[in-house]
Amino acid sequence: MLVNNLMRNLNANMGRMDKLQNQLASGRKFAHISDDPIALIYSQAARNKIARLSHYQGAVGTAGDWLNQAESGIMELQKAIGNAYESAVDAATDVKTDDDRRNIAATMAQLRDHFVDTLNTTFGDKFVFGGYNTPGDPAMGFIADGVKPFVVKDLNDGNGPQLFYNGFSLSQFDGMDAQDYYDMIGPPPDYTLYSGSAADLDTYIALKNDILSFDVGPGIEMPVTMNGIELILNVSTDEDGNKIMRNAFNVLQDLFEAAEYGTSPENTAAAISKIIKPLQDSQNHLLTKTAEIGGRVRRLELLEARYEQDAINYERMKSDAEDVEFDEVIMYQKMAEAVYQAALSVGARIIQPTLMDFLR
Repeated sequence: MLVNNLMRNLNANMGRMDKLQNQLASGRKFAHISDDPIALIYSQAARNKIARLSHYQGAVGTAGDWLNQAESGIMELQKAIGNAYESAVDAATDVKTDDDRRNIAATMAQLRDHFVDTLNTTFGDKFVFGGYNTPGDPAMGFIADGVKPFVVKDLNDGNGPQLFYNGFSLSQFDGMDAQDYYDMIGPPPDYTLYSGSAADLDTYIALKNDILSFDVGPGIEMPVTMNGIELILNVSTDEDGNKIMRNAFNVLQDLFEAAEYGTSPENTAAAISKIIKPLQDSQNHLLTKTAEIGGRVRRLELLEARYEQDAINYERMKSDAEDVEFDEVIMYQKMAEAVYQAALSVGARIIQPTLMDFLR
């Protein structure tokens, strides 16, 4: 009986020393679920949170890159409008000669073309201001003339060059009453205000609302760019004080035509003077959009800072559940060794007497 109890106690002591030795060697509190079920639950929860957090941190980083690219593109558009405005102010004088007007017209033509090229800016395999359009992929079936969403066409209908987005003319809204425009696109759409078919208006609304967005947090979906239609169309005031829609491309085209086809310096100066206000409105509109992009960038920075702090907290939670306190484990290890040595010493005195000693 004594020997059986001794062996059982020795095995128990060796089991405790083995567990402590495994903890020291691995640095973890448990090797099996049965070792500490509660700690394992906390550990798995922390690991799951860290994995999801890593995904959102990557999404925030990518979204920041997109927003920076979009901000650069909008600032480039605003710069083109600003240069056109400066040229228009300089040209709105009667002292300009025919050569001066031709030079101004040539400058306006280049700024107009650069404006369209900037609208087709790409980042990676997508257009920055083209929603989910990808180069070489006719997204939604509306891309015309190759892979660029923004193209200029002259339909020879007397209206001059028009700007098309995915095959849809944006120039048709230039000069439209602003309230009618917003009532037309809704919601709900007012089809009676549109000169084309209801299907075409639905197509336009779908194109206008096509904006690339990322999931940057649980239930947080953020647009990482802007649709080009938002950047081109803006509200301006005509000579009678009415609120109308102006297309930035058409404003640049009007400025080019005023300088190119002006019949006299006086007529040219008067025509250009009428375009200065729409240029100012387009410039202010793009500045507002730049500020909106800046606000999104700031929000992403706050999310990034929060995710970094959350990552630290979850790592601490995982460490508290999994990692051992080495000084504490070493202390328990030494205590277990002392108990085991004592048990061996007591066992030696129990087993030492022989049968002859017992009979004697």
